[in-house]
Amino acid sequence: MKRREILKVLIFYVVSFAAMAGLMWMIFETFGYSNRNFLIVIAMLLPLSLLFGYILSKVAMEPLFVTNDLLDRLLKDTLHELNIPLSTIFANVSMLKRSESDPKKMTRLGRIEKAGENLSELYEDLDYFIKKEIGNVEVESFELDRVIERSIAKMEELADGISIQYEPVNMVVTADRRGCQKAIDNLLGNAIKYNRPGGSVEIFGRKGWLVIKDSGVGMDETTLFRIFDRYYQSDLSASGYGIGLHIVKTFCDEHGIEIKMDSKKGEGTTFRLNFASVGEKE
Repeated sequence: MKRREILKVLIFYVVSFAAMAGLMWMIFETFGYSNRNFLIVIAMLLPLSLLFGYILSKVAMEPLFVTNDLLDRLLKDTLHELNIPLSTIFANVSMLKRSESDPKKMTRLGRIEKAGENLSELYEDLDYFIKKEIGNVEVESFELDRVIERSIAKMEELADGISIQYEPVNMVVTADRRGCQKAIDNLLGNAIKYNRPGGSVEIFGRKGWLVIKDSGVGMDETTLFRIFDRYYQSDLSASGYGIGLHIVKTFCDEHGIEIKMDSKKGEGTTFRLNFASVGEKE
């Protein structure tokens, strides 16, 4: 809020308070103080207070609502326009790769394509969160293995010597596909980020449960109690903002997916998600 608007609110509040105090003084001065007169004053001041409160809130909050609407419109317009240059990048890279044989140039084109895919991923994230905010997220049936495989493909570059052992779960899930992808990405990303050098991550299914187990640093009891809190980070020097596991918990809560976690300091962490309620075996 700008200084001029803050000053306007303060002046309005002082004038309103002075007017109500003056009205009370005039009534008591004219008719004297009694319980009956006190109730009359309260009855008169209550609607005035509600009116002043409404006007005060409108004066104070209207600039924020206007700014919020402008930002919301800007975000949606930018998101819509972002799809055009992305399509152009992918189309031209594909054309250039068909006519190029130089290995060095092919490597550079591959980097451009990868950067485009990263931008496309951000585009999908923004599109998903906007739809989620307005309650327009679609529930669909999909193979859980395809989601896991996509997550592994994205995380392999970050693995840096950490082995990912994957056993297909063979399950069709009916849920918010993008939300599921975000949940798996965050669980696998944490399993890699908080692992030890040369460690491992195991991904497998057991009787409707998806299990993601790592050989990492593990967590103490204090961290376990707060791990799903939004913005909580046990290690403040780590990258990220502490919202990953909150996203996982939100997805599971929205779909009635039970989530269990076992962890011990220095021995690793295991997450279990029960997809039985939203899935069926292939």
